[in-house]
Amino acid sequence: MKRLIVLLFVLAPLSIHAQSIGFRLDAGLGGALTFGAMRSYGIAAFSEPKVTIGPNITAGFRLEGDVLVGGNIDDSGEDVSVGMSTRAATLLKGEYFIGSSKARPFVGLGLGRYTAANISASGTGAASITAGNHFGLAPELGIALGYFKISAMYHVVTGNDILTLSTGGIEEISRNYLVIQIGFRIFGINDK
Repeated sequence: MKRLIVLLFVLAPLSIHAQSIGFRLDAGLGGALTFGAMRSYGIAAFSEPKVTIGPNITAGFRLEGDVLVGGNIDDSGEDVSVGMSTRAATLLKGEYFIGSSKARPFVGLGLGRYTAANISASGTGAASITAGNHFGLAPELGIALGYFKISAMYHVVTGNDILTLSTGGIEEISRNYLVIQIGFRIFGINDK
């Protein structure tokens, strides 16, 4: 009898806690852009399988793919350059939702690996291709509106790309980029 009572005292809190854990799958689309010497713009798509812990916390993964295209014309107008980059991010991600209403702000943070490939060409006939894996982090700020989310996520990716100019100069290009996105819940299990 004592064992049964001890077992009930152990299992009761675990079952109550398990009722507050769920699963959610979010996905969405957005616009991506970079800043600096070589500006580029493009699209982003993402998927986020997550565990929900109570009504305010989620933890899981973010799988994101981006395609960005940019270009510039030098001051003399003689050199036209065009660049394209693709990026894939695989991140561990957590979110904290403030409040309990249908419209509530949230903050998030992702950490993980970025795979990037850059292709560039210029009117002078120069071309280059670079690729690599990098570590980065991605703070996020947004608002959840029921089953939809609107947010901004700034990806801080380690290092810079080196671009050799036709004049012989060298320009460092940041790997950081911003994504403005709309997400939606595909499905949830025991999701608050």
